Amino acid sequence: MNIRYNEIIWMFYLCFTEKYAKSQVCTGSEDMGWPGTNDASSVGKQLDGLGAGTGYLITSYIATCCGYVKQIETDHAAYGTTTAQVWRPTSGSSYTLIGTIDITGNNKVTYSVPLASQVLVKLGDVVGWYSASANLVKNDNAGSSVNRYKTFASAITVSTTVDWSSANTANSFSYAMKFYLNPSNIPSFTNLPATATQLNSVAVGTWVYTVSATDADVNDITSLIITRTDTNSYFSFDTATKQVTVGSVLAGAVATHQLVFKVTDSCTTATSTLTITVTNAPPTIHNLDNSTSITENTQAATLLYTLSVTDPTDTVSCSLLTASVPFTVRQISGSTTYGIYSNSNPGFSYATRNNYPLSIQCTDGYDPVTGTFTVYLVRNSAPVITNLPAQMTLSTASTTGSVVYTVNSTDAENDQLYYNMTCSPASCPFTILNSGVIHVTQSLRDLTTIGYDVSVWVYDGRTLVGPKTLTVDITDINGAVSINNLPLGSALPVFENTALSTSIFQVSVTDPNAGDTHTYTMTSSPGSGMNYFSIDGSTGQISSSSSLLNYETLATKTFDFTITVSDGSSTDSKILSIQVVNQNESPSFSQAIYSITANEGASGTVLPDPGYSVTDPDAGDTKSFSNDCVTNTGLFSMSSTTGRLTLASDYDYDLGTLPTEVTCIVKVTDSGGLTATATLSITLNNINDNTPIFVPSSYTIFSSYDATISTSIGSVTATDGDLGTYGIVSYSLDQSLPSAYFGIDATTGKLYISSSVSPIGIGNSVSFKAIATDGGGLTSTATVTVKIAITTTVATTTTTDRYRTFFEDGRNIAWIVLCGLVVFAIIVFVFWLACQTYREGCPKFKCSQKRKKVVKRKFIKRRTPSPPPKQPRKMPVILSTTKSLPPPPPPKEPPPYEAFEFWQEKDFSKNLMMFK
Repeated sequence: MNIRYNEIIWMFYLCFTEKYAKSQVCTGSEDMGWPGTNDASSVGKQLDGLGAGTGYLITSYIATCCGYVKQIETDHAAYGTTTAQVWRPTSGSSYTLIGTIDITGNNKVTYSVPLASQVLVKLGDVVGWYSASANLVKNDNAGSSVNRYKTFASAITVSTTVDWSSANTANSFSYAMKFYLNPSNIPSFTNLPATATQLNSVAVGTWVYTVSATDADVNDITSLIITRTDTNSYFSFDTATKQVTVGSVLAGAVATHQLVFKVTDSCTTATSTLTITVTNAPPTIHNLDNSTSITENTQAATLLYTLSVTDPTDTVSCSLLTASVPFTVRQISGSTTYGIYSNSNPGFSYATRNNYPLSIQCTDGYDPVTGTFTVYLVRNSAPVITNLPAQMTLSTASTTGSVVYTVNSTDAENDQLYYNMTCSPASCPFTILNSGVIHVTQSLRDLTTIGYDVSVWVYDGRTLVGPKTLTVDITDINGAVSINNLPLGSALPVFENTALSTSIFQVSVTDPNAGDTHTYTMTSSPGSGMNYFSIDGSTGQISSSSSLLNYETLATKTFDFTITVSDGSSTDSKILSIQVVNQNESPSFSQAIYSITANEGASGTVLPDPGYSVTDPDAGDTKSFSNDCVTNTGLFSMSSTTGRLTLASDYDYDLGTLPTEVTCIVKVTDSGGLTATATLSITLNNINDNTPIFVPSSYTIFSSYDATISTSIGSVTATDGDLGTYGIVSYSLDQSLPSAYFGIDATTGKLYISSSVSPIGIGNSVSFKAIATDGGGLTSTATVTVKIAITTTVATTTTTDRYRTFFEDGRNIAWIVLCGLVVFAIIVFVFWLACQTYREGCPKFKCSQKRKKVVKRKFIKRRTPSPPPKQPRKMPVILSTTKSLPPPPPPKEPPPYEAFEFWQEKDFSKNLMMFK
């Protein structure tokens, strides 16, 4: 491998800069090529004599920064084209061709590279060139650049890798080739920094944000790379779609998260941040505010109320905020549910305080919610014996232990009741239990007393009530008991969600023995009915039981209950049918906020499905959707069955009157008129839907053949209907010409001379395309025709052609002066000759008389001849929208000289005799 010493030095330099200055970006003052401070033309002294098809690689003309080639200088020995090249080292002596730029001209050639044609140069790239004909680039053999050259069968194409190890070397030459470098523009984010908000209850994969970036360097836009540099694991970033999504469960991530993004182009990088605030979905207390009552004589710790609390993601805990009250909020034993308890031995006193408003707080660790629960004290009321005084008969066949009578009492506070009794006569064979049951203590067969008066007292712990009298007549007669209000004509309807312990039906009985005690029992078909209904064994009251009725989950909706009553001697059974009736229940959205993103579009465009998730406890219930977008409601129409939105009219952001962000309230209504609402956030993107338009579509421009480089010759104008970035127009040229004669300002459309136009020739014209490109890449073209004239007068908008006057041409002045001198000399000679002739043939004394006889000379007036006008040069007209003014008509030819009759005479001597 042919690597010379100075190339090794460059390799070490590249290694060092790659490690320590990898991100070095050109500042605009760097160049690569001839190392002198003066321009490249100062190098050129001679040619190396190499023939057609020679390619050069100058490994010491190296790039020390990253940027774009903005200008190239060279020194040509003759007019022609040299293809300048940028080579990038790959390995060893192999280099890959990165880009080419054609330079055409003679002597010192300075070529400003159009923006769209500029070649990206990176650290370590080197200069080269290729000549299809003999090499035109001059050199100075006193230099020391590292040069390689070899012959190629044809021009090398970009991206071709060439092994230069076998190339010839000529290290004693420094070639007149110099590249000036432009800095690479730093890329930027178009929508960062920014903030976003997300609930901690959303699912993994939920979209959060889409990141986008751009670059002022057109060639860099398609190669931008966006990455994340932070380590936050709660969010994911897809480098292909540029979307940020939820990466893991956010239940414990309620905080502000900052994601750091980096955008990288070919040379530079930029960073920005996306701040995401994760908010908490607070818990919900479903059954507060509420209240209950408790008697003032309650002593034991009692569960007063069970809280119903839910949270979509977090574990909830509840506590009592109200201080100095005899109550506690704690978990119910064996459950995760919380309950409100009265304390043991609370010391209630109705006279001192009869109610306790309690503030209950439940929290998921982030957001607390509160509710109120009020406990009302019930003043202790004396118990009431409800079935005394009474009279009954008792058969003597009653055995020991048989029930004589059950004393029924009520207590407003449901206190524990205690009974006592006395008899008259005192030796009665009865006793009373704490339950109020009076039963036989001995056999009645030997009794001689035909009846007893039993005096009964009841005690609730505070008040003793009595006596109430039960008269017991001893007899052998007993009547049968019967149920008198069953069966019903149809099933008894009971609505679902009926509160627990609600009275449903009261069984009524008939018993001839007024004093008999009745006992009620109940069975169900199917048996699950006992989970929902129960019967009071002593009163026959049927109530809703321990499980709440839910119509949608019941396997059967009708239950048949067999009710049995017994008076101790006889029984009766009847059927009670209960049918559970469905109630309309409210629908609900599974989440509070939905969002969709769509592009602006035509009327009738259906927007993406927001993915509503609506639940309704009523199976099969129909639902309809409606929306309220406040002042923007008219922009959309909503399907009542699916909730999908459709554009009600053409949505064109470029009109400047339509919003890109719209918030709507979506309402769902069930068949019973119950509703639920959610928020819908709509983002409508602006798209690039307008192409630039040149006005006019073609241009005719005049240029002087001797116009200097950078001379402005006119401008082109294009407009774009898009607002924002998409409406920004940049200009470039497509010149299929022998040389890039013209350049254009990418921002203003101003046309200028980029290389001498004299090769085109006076009176000739060339045409090329002006290209307008908007911010979204859409393009249009206009034809530009440039006509080459002798000289130009440039005005701001128009230039008028005119002929130069006769005396404005210096050449006319010159020949008029010369002709005048010749004519003057002839006249002097003629008069001199006439005087000489006169003196020789006329004596002095006769001269005066003879002179009077001289025939007067006849002169015919002649007009001063004007030389024919020189063909005038037309001034070019530089107009963007008007045609050239027609040239003025040529001046009329001057009349020919009218000869002096004196000279018209053929015999010149005869005329001379006139003076004698």
